[in-house]
Amino acid sequence: MRIGTFVSSVLAAVLILGTGVVLGQQDEGPILKPKPKPVTSATLLIMCDLACNWKLDGEPKGHINAGGTAKARVEFGQHVVVATTEDGADQIQQTSDIKASGQTIISIELRSVRAVRLQVQQAAQEEAARIQDLRDHADERFKEGQALYDLKHYEDARPLLQKACDGGNMPGCARLGHLYDYGQGVTQDSQQAISLYQKACEAGEFSGCAELSGFYNNGAGVEQDFFQARKLAQKACDGEYMDGCVRLGYLYDSAKGGQQDYNQERALFQRACDHGNMWGCSSLGYLYETGHGVIQDYAQGRVLVQKGCDGGSAIGCAMLGALYEAGQGVDKDYGHARIYYQKACDGEYGWGCVSLGNLYYSGHGVTQDYTQGRTLYKKACDSGTSGGCTSLASLYYSGKGGSQDFSRARAFYQKACDLGDVVGCSSLATLYSNGQGGGQDFALARTFYQRACNAGTPIACTNLGNLYFGGQGGTQDYSQSRSLYEKACEGGDLSGCTALGTLYTNGQGGTQDYAQARALYKKACDGGAMSACTDLANLYYGGQGGAQDYAQAISTYRKACDGGEMVACTSLGNLNYNGQGGAKNYPQARSLYQKACDGGNLSGCADLGNLYYSGRGAGKDYAQARSLYEKACSGGITNVCSNLGWLYYKGQGGPKNYALARSSFEEACNSGDMDGCNNLGWLYEHGDGVSQDYTQARSLYQRACDGGIKKACENLQLLH
Repeated sequence: MRIGTFVSSVLAAVLILGTGVVLGQQDEGPILKPKPKPVTSATLLIMCDLACNWKLDGEPKGHINAGGTAKARVEFGQHVVVATTEDGADQIQQTSDIKASGQTIISIELRSVRAVRLQVQQAAQEEAARIQDLRDHADERFKEGQALYDLKHYEDARPLLQKACDGGNMPGCARLGHLYDYGQGVTQDSQQAISLYQKACEAGEFSGCAELSGFYNNGAGVEQDFFQARKLAQKACDGEYMDGCVRLGYLYDSAKGGQQDYNQERALFQRACDHGNMWGCSSLGYLYETGHGVIQDYAQGRVLVQKGCDGGSAIGCAMLGALYEAGQGVDKDYGHARIYYQKACDGEYGWGCVSLGNLYYSGHGVTQDYTQGRTLYKKACDSGTSGGCTSLASLYYSGKGGSQDFSRARAFYQKACDLGDVVGCSSLATLYSNGQGGGQDFALARTFYQRACNAGTPIACTNLGNLYFGGQGGTQDYSQSRSLYEKACEGGDLSGCTALGTLYTNGQGGTQDYAQARALYKKACDGGAMSACTDLANLYYGGQGGAQDYAQAISTYRKACDGGEMVACTSLGNLNYNGQGGAKNYPQARSLYQKACDGGNLSGCADLGNLYYSGRGAGKDYAQARSLYEKACSGGITNVCSNLGWLYYKGQGGPKNYALARSSFEEACNSGDMDGCNNLGWLYEHGDGVSQDYTQARSLYQRACDGGIKKACENLQLLH
């Protein structure tokens, strides 16, 4: 009671004092009302569809029943709400930016999160069960798949082998790779095959290593790498997979990826053969055929490849067929060659199909049949054999065995190139260069010629050099042309030697050197390149790179002419006409010009026309001269157009025709033949076939006079 009285008294005192203060202030001015404080908070309403525990900005706030709510007062700004199911399995975090007073509702839908989690868990459990099933039955499925493979039921074998591989059975991966490699039961796919072989090899399945070695050796689907090919073959061989030993032996044979060693090659083939590998036996037979590491013995070679073939080696059958085709160790017998090539082809060895296709192409031992050749090449190509693709493309290119189709030729050359066939790359480049089967693309032509050139195809180096020479597909570069021609020539391509000789003759891409040009032309000429013989004869005739030698020129022109080089026949005719290297011989000149003209050399036609006009070597024949001049002039040999015009003007060899005379003189004059200009001036002076025009005549005479035609100078003087 006392305490209450005391408190009341204090409050009363305070009130009286406060009143006094206020009253005391009324005399000092107006009353100031305090400003209301701004609202900076709001209410959060949290709703959970499942029973949950929740936190606000990291602070636990309690429990919310399923479908229930909870409230909290918060300041403006970002706030994080985390709701977790009672079992802790599912959680949602939600951020809300509060900017206004009132109530903000945050709905937490944990049910959908739980549904997704359960679905993922179920999928994971099913996947785990599937993987376990694959592992548990991998070996069994491989056996089933292999059995179907052996029966050549490839489409049925593929899904079983796929499951075996997925279950960790590495022989299944390797066998599945084989299906993709050769297009058995699936579309041929080198990249898929490589991936499967790689997987098998890395897991210790040595057959995968051996097959992968082949890809690196051929540069099919991967960048060609002989060192990697040898490494993989060695790994397979060390793992007692005998195909790897055989592949390694061939790498020793070719010195790819290391030193050439025939003894090591023989030992590897022998090892494989002793282990019952029929490819090894067949390959050992190959050594006896070639004499690599052993004394050459075709008979022993035949015995070994026969053993391989009889033991189921399709490669051995193909080798045996080759012996019968070539008559090595056996009598040449195309019939037996066909039988063994057929056996190899039936054994899924693509090169056996190619060799059999070649017999049908050539008609050796069988009736020539390009259509059958197409069929066999197609089978080989579909199995991933590059040579089959190249041969098939060539038939589409030529139109043999069916319609000509450059686009399909391009497609198959592309496939061959992708499989590592450098002839396919080079041929594909030619199609791009010529614009056959698609748009002309010199840049792509350069790319594919370069690939083939780098892989050791000399003609591709020559063709690439030609593109650099002409500046097609890139910059013109005589120096690069010279380098490429040198590589081609050293590789045995005689056209490369000839082209290189031309660069030395003209001093393009380096110093002019006629002596070097002579040497290169001679090398090519001696090898049978007739155009090089012509070029060499030109140097003998002109005395460039050595002494002038008409006798040697005659001999070399004769060789080229006899070899079908018509321009050489014309040049040889000129020597006979002029009496260079011997007495003049107009009949012989006429005979050579006739041969050249008949062979399509229009200069020969022009020179032959001159003989008929002049009557040298036989009687005059203006009609024959007119016919030959017409052929030559219309073909671009414009220096005879003036002669032809004169025959038209005079009516020699046929009726007069001033109009044709004018057009012939114009053709000659416009091409730089000053006789043509002089003759055309004559027409304008006299109004023959044209309106008389002294100004035009004077201009033409002046042009011809300035060009060294004395008669034109005289005509000009008389016209003045």
